Amino acid sequence: MAKRGRPGIPYEKFVEVWEQLLKDGRAGTNTAHDMLGGNKSTIAGFRERYERDKSAREISLIKDIELTEAVHRAIAEIKVREIDALERDNARLKSRIDEHLAVLKETEEKLAIAKIDLEDAKTSFDTERLSLERKLAAAQARIDDMAQREQKLISRCEQLGEKCNQARQEAAVAKREVEILREKEHRPQLTQARKDKKDL
Repeated sequence: MAKRGRPGIPYEKFVEVWEQLLKDGRAGTNTAHDMLGGNKSTIAGFRERYERDKSAREISLIKDIELTEAVHRAIAEIKVREIDALERDNARLKSRIDEHLAVLKETEEKLAIAKIDLEDAKTSFDTERLSLERKLAAAQARIDDMAQREQKLISRCEQLGEKCNQARQEAAVAKREVEILREKEHRPQLTQARKDKKDL
């Protein structure tokens, strides 16, 4: 049964694409991944399998040809070095993937903390806003009460002013009446004083 990187991407399809890329001189894990999709580690595994299968086929063909033992050893050493290089590349790739996963995990943890901080800040803001709204409502109520009191005081002051003006008018009238009375009282005295002066 064919090994699959993900449903719909069989190993045979990888081989077909890979060999075409080899012909075009563009063979690479990233290029194959761009064409096939799937997971890069799966594509890398397909590549290793292809190289092993290819090496096995080449060794099988070489064995069918009469070659010296030295040639067989040389070819085997070359293949071993190629496999070692592929394994090192795979190890480096796995290390880079692990690093990226670690960074992703750290980023997710920071994001989770940031979300908590944001929720706390939002809660604090809502609490503070509610407190300020209550204080504003209380202050507005006091302002309205003071405005009503001020209006009452103004009305009371106007009433007192009217009464004061009325009292002044009444006082002026009373003063005039007093002056008239005093004038009447002084007139007989003046008349008598004039008579007494004439008699002298």
